[in-house]
Amino acid sequence: MPSMSDNVDPGPSEPSEQLRPVVTRREFMAGAGAGLAVGAVVAGGIAVATRPAVQTQPSLITAPGGPAVVAQPAAPAQVQQQPQTQQPQAQPPQAPQALPLNMRRVELNIDGVSRTVVVDVRESLWEAMVFRLNLSSANLGCDRAQCGACTVLVDGRAMNGCTVLAARLGRGQKILTVDGIRNGPGIAGLHPVQKAFWQLGGYQCGICTRGFIMSTYALLQSNNNPSNDEIAEALSGNICRCSEYPQIFESVRAAAAEVRGESTITLSGVGGADAGGELTDPSLAE
Repeated sequence: MPSMSDNVDPGPSEPSEQLRPVVTRREFMAGAGAGLAVGAVVAGGIAVATRPAVQTQPSLITAPGGPAVVAQPAAPAQVQQQPQTQQPQAQPPQAPQALPLNMRRVELNIDGVSRTVVVDVRESLWEAMVFRLNLSSANLGCDRAQCGACTVLVDGRAMNGCTVLAARLGRGQKILTVDGIRNGPGIAGLHPVQKAFWQLGGYQCGICTRGFIMSTYALLQSNNNPSNDEIAEALSGNICRCSEYPQIFESVRAAAAEVRGESTITLSGVGGADAGGELTDPSLAE
């Protein structure tokens, strides 16, 4: 008689069991480290992004119900380096050479010609003309604005070249000297004032003559029929050490008459003209 134990199915002779994933200690540590590295680490108030770790060792992967498979680590991504091209560097502009604090570069308009010159801020116009520009169209007498020998015109006004500063005349002012009032070359080109002083003897030594001519020219620009008092007032800043005042006043009146068109001064050829008609007296021609 069969027993109850005979009805019990003992099951398969070789029991099958499900394979469970096997994770090694190395894989666990590598995975945990990779998860932590993905985030941003805040250190001292500064967020620092870290790069995930790259797996370099092969790992064993076991799928449920299947055999274990060895997975090879992925090769790290190659970052392509872009070639850097050398950019040409622009040369900085050359700065103009700095001048000392007491020097200025000015452009002086003298007798219609612009001349660029570097002058000391303490230099007078006469000093700049003579020592910087080699111009001899003004004389120096007292060097204290008392004699008028250095008289020139600045924008039509008679001024003493020994006291007006050259550094203040580089703003477009027009400077006129005895050279600039001529109407042309030679004797025929002399201005009526120059011809009158030459013909009537309005000079002796010639030191003061340039200044008297320029003061007379300034007077006749605004008044071509001056009285003796007006002539005396216009020439009050000029001194003739040779005391040639009678001939100077006569020269002014004769020049005014020619400017008005009432008479013409004819040069006799004495006192400064050679046979060829060229001027030889620099006090009148320069």
